[in-house]
Amino acid sequence: MSRPARILMVDDDDDFAAGIQLTLESRGYEFHRAATFPEGLALLAKARPHLIILDVVIGNKAEGFSFARTLRTDASLSDFASVPILTLTGMRSQGKFSFPEPPHQAVYTPADEFLEKPVEPKVLLKTVAGLLGRKRS
Repeated sequence: MSRPARILMVDDDDDFAAGIQLTLESRGYEFHRAATFPEGLALLAKARPHLIILDVVIGNKAEGFSFARTLRTDASLSDFASVPILTLTGMRSQGKFSFPEPPHQAVYTPADEFLEKPVEPKVLLKTVAGLLGRKRS
């Protein structure tokens, strides 16, 4: 029997993260969470995630964008550079922020998929399964 896929979520909203954790763990995924950019970087080596879920706005900064760019460009993190990233945020609806189409273009943020909060569990699970099917180390 293979080990469950490991997912690292970086999001500062405790309640939202708990809901995502419940959804993912109910399907057998191993869940790890960090509330800040530095905590997320620190957890990479321990969690060795197969997928990363990022909020965009953490605290009052766009730390999700910074996390994704750092992961994709920092040579010291090269072991994690190809880990799929799912950006999961309410930024568009809360801030009336307009994302370019498609919103996950590398010029904008180096994410593989993008979903808006709140997200339906079935949509989240389908997206996660699709991303994990692309790359699983």
